[in-house]
Amino acid sequence: MPVRPKTNLLRRLILESGEQQDISQSSVAGSVVETLTPVLEQALAGEPTVPVPPTDYWFTATETSPDSSDHGLRAEFGKASAGSAPLAEMTLKPPDADGAPAFLMTSIGGWLQAVASGSLGPRPAADRIALEIADLETCIAWTWLELHGYAIRLQNLGSPLEVLFSAGGGMLTAIVEEPGQSPEVCFLVLNTPDAVRRLPEIPGVEVHARLFKIGPVHLVPLVAQIGDTWYESWINACSDDGRGIEELEILAAQDRIVFLVYDGTSFDPERTVQLANPLAESVAQMRRVMQNVPPWTTEEFADAREELYAAYPTPQDLIFGPDLTAP
Repeated sequence: MPVRPKTNLLRRLILESGEQQDISQSSVAGSVVETLTPVLEQALAGEPTVPVPPTDYWFTATETSPDSSDHGLRAEFGKASAGSAPLAEMTLKPPDADGAPAFLMTSIGGWLQAVASGSLGPRPAADRIALEIADLETCIAWTWLELHGYAIRLQNLGSPLEVLFSAGGGMLTAIVEEPGQSPEVCFLVLNTPDAVRRLPEIPGVEVHARLFKIGPVHLVPLVAQIGDTWYESWINACSDDGRGIEELEILAAQDRIVFLVYDGTSFDPERTVQLANPLAESVAQMRRVMQNVPPWTTEEFADAREELYAAYPTPQDLIFGPDLTAP
């Protein structure tokens, strides 16, 4: 298979309304893609009105040659109980080399006619059908993109960057080790392409850390604001691989903090932002507090973090709210 531009983002446009929606690859489970792959291959082999078990929906699909410059997929979707006329038609274009996402244009003209004729039943039922077809379109689109190598399903969740992309957004920390240099804790940030494009050339950045104690568990939330968006991440000092304590020690010693900002279309950062490390002293103190504490389990950490979320529902609350866990 030739090397193709890759994406983790699909932009869906409804032609009748002009409404656009950006859909992350992570919103479609890998198991769904596995289930739909042989069904899509049936349709591409020329089988008409392929059913989508166990639903009442069907679809047809054709594609242009993979070697042509306009490689893409066309599909029609219908519902057996609503007749043979398609309710929606879509055209899918893969991503291009300049980093633009895959693009799905859909027409719901058939659905609008069916609503007007009353063949889809009461309006709430008809609206539900529209939503279900939209979901099916999205799933078929990602199945086709993965089938042709335009999107790669992330399998090895040992990499923080792959975990971040699988989650579809947010912030994680990672220890980066460059040859000849001391290890450094970097902050990996993922947002939508539009949000990343809106960042000014020199965005405002701040970063905070705080220590909470719930029972035996010590929790360290890291909260950052980049531009107008707040992010959070967590360090589990008793993580199974022992990297939690190592992260605290490295973060307390390094001179700077680097944010690698991704837009979901590439595993290369779209932006790099750095600032002098304001966390060194506070993180060093947290490390001293946890010097000889007994370990806790992953389950205890997860439960304690959920308890914190109930009291501190936003990243700002985690840093600026009163310490409700203090005795």
